[in-house]
Amino acid sequence: MPAFPIPSGPYSVGCSDLVSKCGPDRCLFRLFYPASVTSESKSALWLPSREYADGFSSLVKSNVFSWIFRYLFSGAVMHATLNADLETAKRVEKMPVIVFSHGLSMMRTTYSHICVELASKGAVVASVEHADGSATTTYYLGQDKDDKSKFKKFWLPCDNIDTSNPNEHNIRNKQVHKRADECIEALNHLDELNKGTFQGVATEINLQQFKGQLDLEKAAILGHSFGGSTTITTLAKDTRFKLGVALDCWMFPLDKKVYQNVPPVPFLFINSYTYPSQEEVTEMRKLDNDTFGVEAERKIVTIVDSNHLSQSDFSLLTSWNWFTRKCGLHGPVNPTQLMKVNNELVEAFIGKHLRFKFGAELDDVIKKYKDNVLVGSNVKVDEEKVRMSKQELYCSPKRQRQEL
Repeated sequence: MPAFPIPSGPYSVGCSDLVSKCGPDRCLFRLFYPASVTSESKSALWLPSREYADGFSSLVKSNVFSWIFRYLFSGAVMHATLNADLETAKRVEKMPVIVFSHGLSMMRTTYSHICVELASKGAVVASVEHADGSATTTYYLGQDKDDKSKFKKFWLPCDNIDTSNPNEHNIRNKQVHKRADECIEALNHLDELNKGTFQGVATEINLQQFKGQLDLEKAAILGHSFGGSTTITTLAKDTRFKLGVALDCWMFPLDKKVYQNVPPVPFLFINSYTYPSQEEVTEMRKLDNDTFGVEAERKIVTIVDSNHLSQSDFSLLTSWNWFTRKCGLHGPVNPTQLMKVNNELVEAFIGKHLRFKFGAELDDVIKKYKDNVLVGSNVKVDEEKVRMSKQELYCSPKRQRQEL
């Protein structure tokens, strides 16, 4: 089993699952944070429980796949300690906060490496597990009838939607708004953690240790694929987020009002080489700086020889060989190298705009990895079509925010 690359930051990392309340309308996220770790500390498993393997197997309609999935990944561990104490001795600054949104058919741990990497640099990352039907599976808690101090998990399956469904866009649009609301709720709970008022249920860490430790003025939103469109929608709904980064963004679920309500904050698209279509890239170009006269940094970059899974943990948890490349788990270049490139792009952009000490100019990172990064997209688009699509968003000389 290949191991995750060791995070590059100065801090060890802890993680813990937080659930806001009982019932299906809960907010569930895995919290990653700088931690105080001892030699006896227990590393967190990448696969939280067998139900997630069963969830993946149901998507491919194969019970055998569940066994294979558990065999391959049940022993995988993160470079993060489960339920560790917060590191307070080494830190001198409050921690910026980042909310992460997973892709379709994924879960809260599918992007653990990038979350661990950011936490190792001194950030707090809340990786949301969405309850809109887009997670591979997820759960909510209910109190035990006989013992109110105990809780039972009720599992929710992934809601497969046929791409031939004529209502697919409306369904996905409804989902992306629910997902954005969950990201906003996660930020609310981070605010409560900072105030010392978050309660939660079935919590396994001391929540009071986070009181006064978070910097809610430095909040970012980050997501992959469906999580990318969730990132854009979240920005349109909540101006507390100061920037967004979308990894291989799926633009299909978005609507016109979302584009019109995105505030003039920095935004970065990091695309794979094989995923975005001409239509997707044309939609991304609606968020160029000139669409509404935005002065904030807006860029599209592409990681050469990558595919849609290159920014997920799957590319790191499988051996780099011809068979796994044939299965589409990664591209022709060592996935550890591509993940390093991706993470440095993310860290540079977030760090710069949140005034964090690991921030850097994006152009410097691109120059450093000039063989791996392409400025813009490898997909050629019709510039006239781009211009017309931008023109459709102009409602007046001065944009007016609308209620979403």
